[in-house]
Amino acid sequence: MRTVTRLTAWATLLAGYATMIAGMIPFRELPPKRQQLWLLGATAAGALCWVLASLAVRARRRAVLRRKQWRRRYRPWPAPRSSRLLSWVLGFGIAFTSAAALCQGVGPDGAYGAWLAKVERAGGGVYEVPVRSVVGTPRPVDNEANDNEYSSTVVTDIPFSAGKKEITLHDVVTRGLPDEGRTLQLRFAPDRPGLGVRQAPETDIGFIAGRYVALPVIWTSAVIAGFLTGLALRRNERRVRRARRFEPWVHLPAAALLLCGAVMIVPLLTAFPTTATGWSLAVASAATPWLALAWVTRTR
Repeated sequence: MRTVTRLTAWATLLAGYATMIAGMIPFRELPPKRQQLWLLGATAAGALCWVLASLAVRARRRAVLRRKQWRRRYRPWPAPRSSRLLSWVLGFGIAFTSAAALCQGVGPDGAYGAWLAKVERAGGGVYEVPVRSVVGTPRPVDNEANDNEYSSTVVTDIPFSAGKKEITLHDVVTRGLPDEGRTLQLRFAPDRPGLGVRQAPETDIGFIAGRYVALPVIWTSAVIAGFLTGLALRRNERRVRRARRFEPWVHLPAAALLLCGAVMIVPLLTAFPTTATGWSLAVASAATPWLALAWVTRTR
């Protein structure tokens, strides 16, 4: 039975690491992120199997002690094995779990994110479409970085699969005054005219800040935090060794904290909350591995 607990424990760790890696690598997969949901479910299933197997081992041992069999053929309860490797595995696992939760806050969100996901699932993309005509007078855009931008209302002919369709676009931003024949970068799905058409910005500040600033900071912080946490656990390897033996008042509250973190991250894997809501959920979920570690450390 102890072999079962060991196998389920390592299976849970492997599934957890796969979930973390899938959460940290920017696949540009938009919700619903089915791959991550399946891995998250596999991790939860492995953890549940470990808890059930550990409870069975605990109940069996207590039953043996109650029958006084230990008086006739006493064998001491085997001491946990060395936990040097486990200290590093847990240290980086906690840090990477937190980082994976934070990474879910990076990306398109809100109504625009939901629309973008629909267009991508419909096989859409960004296309260059010429301007047919300009409606009204272009208005200068108050932009300190570039004082040569204008917002206009333009008419274009969108080449949908069923045929060209005249579309009027409002608040189209261009560098310099727009004129007839100038090409615009527009995002739409040729097979789904009902999804509409939107301008694809030449410089997506949100995408650049998320992909090239936020994610590298999260990754670097995760590696540093993982090394420091692993080192701290390695220096307290005796307590890590004791923590391997299942105790309900130690491990069940820690598991509940991790479950809360998983539940809070699910909306970011299945939908597009607003920016404030999404980051609040990501930060709260990222805190739960550290809270679970603090609980186990305090009670063991």
